[in-house]
Amino acid sequence: MTYDEATLLGILYTDGCLSKKGKNCWRFYVSNTSWQIIKAFRESMIKLFNLPESRVRISQKQVNDKPFYVAIVNSSEIGWQLIRKYGTFRTLEYPNSKDGDGYPPARLPFTRKQSLGLISQFLKIAFSCDGGVNLYVARSKYPFLIRNVYLACKHPSLQLDYQRLITRLGIRSKIVAGDQKIFIQGRKELVKFAKKVGFLEKVEFTQHSAYWQGWEKDEVLRLALTSYGNPQSIFKLPQFFRVMI
Repeated sequence: MTYDEATLLGILYTDGCLSKKGKNCWRFYVSNTSWQIIKAFRESMIKLFNLPESRVRISQKQVNDKPFYVAIVNSSEIGWQLIRKYGTFRTLEYPNSKDGDGYPPARLPFTRKQSLGLISQFLKIAFSCDGGVNLYVARSKYPFLIRNVYLACKHPSLQLDYQRLITRLGIRSKIVAGDQKIFIQGRKELVKFAKKVGFLEKVEFTQHSAYWQGWEKDEVLRLALTSYGNPQSIFKLPQFFRVMI
């Protein structure tokens, strides 16, 4: 496995998909509000399979006044190659399943033979696509900060696989089944995450973030780390004015 392959796999297990198009053709499809994710997909496909840039078709439209990108590659040969090597990339629950028993068989394709560098690259892409940082002010009698990094994943087996990879990097995490997320929390663990994984540069929070829309994920992670011992640096931000009243 190469770093480009780890990048492509990180996208296909999160924001991307590989599906049949007709009888023999396969379609790679990636949609995202972040150009950095689309760029990473394009570059990994070109480098791995020696594709001309024209084979990676990219379109853009406006959604809620924000750019939304779609990248598509149609290829029977490449699709079959990856399916034979890794199996299906489907992670979504089948319709009409009950009690979580309707998930397709899926495993992250990493063994103990893979280097920690490849695992770090894969996790960086996965967290950039389906993860983020929780950093906000909560109150009881006094205000306090919620600080953690998370990766959203609904597939029960993949949750465990992600946690095993995170553990291999020496980072502690926990799975919260009700939230369908893997959480990393505590100053020591967040420092290790920032050093060993982090996020792709310039990947931003979307409109789904209540406080950090438009902010880069790495920037918010840095704010979370510098807030230890200095919570006022977050309390004073304008997005938390109502909480602090």
